[in-house]
Amino acid sequence: MRQRVIVTLVLAAFTVVSALAQKSVLVAYDGGYFVKDGKKWCEYRPADRAGKWADYKQYKESEEFFYLKNKKCRVAVPKITKDKIFIKREKKKEWEVVYTPLNIYTLCPEGGAPFYCYSSSKSEGHGYFVRDNNKWREYRPLMKRSRWAEFQLSDENSNYFIVESQHNIVYIPKSKKNNFIIKKRDNSSWQGGYTTCAIYDRSATYQYNFYYQESLTAKSKNNFKVTGENARISFDNNCNILIAVDGKFHNLTYTAIELTDIDGKETILITIDRKSNVQLRSDGSCLVNCKKIGKKRMLVGSNVEEFNRISNYLITGTFKL
Repeated sequence: MRQRVIVTLVLAAFTVVSALAQKSVLVAYDGGYFVKDGKKWCEYRPADRAGKWADYKQYKESEEFFYLKNKKCRVAVPKITKDKIFIKREKKKEWEVVYTPLNIYTLCPEGGAPFYCYSSSKSEGHGYFVRDNNKWREYRPLMKRSRWAEFQLSDENSNYFIVESQHNIVYIPKSKKNNFIIKKRDNSSWQGGYTTCAIYDRSATYQYNFYYQESLTAKSKNNFKVTGENARISFDNNCNILIAVDGKFHNLTYTAIELTDIDGKETILITIDRKSNVQLRSDGSCLVNCKKIGKKRMLVGSNVEEFNRISNYLITGTFKL
């Protein structure tokens, strides 16, 4: 028993020391997370807004907390999960508890990405998977100060993404009702899994996803101005499409999808209605024509692998509505 207590104290101390030493930290709570990048911090609430929720600057640090501020409030972010996240709003004098941390990850090199966080009773403690279209990366901050493993999406169903590495097959849940499942690569036996802490990916239940680095708005023909970032197009085989841009989510339905050529570029044309459509292009850009969102919104910087996957489905006739 004494030995177990010592181990627990060592792990807790390691977490605090790591939080002090790390340039990057992710502090997860139910519904969102804070990401540290030096003295700059960002908060994300993926279910409420696409992209950043708020920016902060770290103005102070103690043994227990990072202290952040922006024009609207001050936030105290804890270094260990036993403490709460506090906020002091601009017109109030008292600090108030707003969130209970789920986990504090002392390695978070990919802020703003879709995160799938887990906890474990084993020595690895906790970790997270980061989704990048069909590529996945796993991090276990207590075990390794860099990327733990890389995976490739091999299949998926309504409940899980199925990803594979050289050694393992992992079933990553699409919702918190299911836990992670890990299987040996040779399919010989189950190794158990991890408890799901949080999933920060609103598009998890969609089969096809395009993530864009920037969004632009047309000022005139062929003249676009950068107006936002972190846009996303997600859709499935049941005519549902989600367009996330300008911090808002637009849930729509589409009537047709086809592979065509527009302005000399191979394009996946998704028709929403007579006047609205989404044009996914082979160069990693997308043109959105939609009255709700704005005519001629250009999204740029997506991974072309997803385009190639879907275009192959359309060519072979395996994309079924």
